[in-house]
Amino acid sequence: MDIAPGRNVTIQITATPTSAAACKTLARLCATDPAVARAKRWRKTHRPSREFWRRGGKMWHHQMKSKLPLKLERGAKFTVFASVDVLRELQSISRFVAVSPA
Repeated sequence: MDIAPGRNVTIQITATPTSAAACKTLARLCATDPAVARAKRWRKTHRPSREFWRRGGKMWHHQMKSKLPLKLERGAKFTVFASVDVLRELQSISRFVAVSPA
């Protein structure tokens, strides 16, 4: 990959990742896309499942976790900022994605 750090890149998924580690890496990278991050924040603030209860004289609470609002399927495109660590992770999953300057 000959992309310099410090600019935006477009990630296009060309194949479904075969390992769980590759799926997690790809999901973590794609979650930094501004549109996906905005949808995640909206979903987090609008979750209905927030429970409160008293235990030992203190208030406890539980809030459900939301799944990422993205589909890691072939042909999906995401735009992310290419820092050095992002480029290193893209190198590790390069057989599943096509990276181009945005």
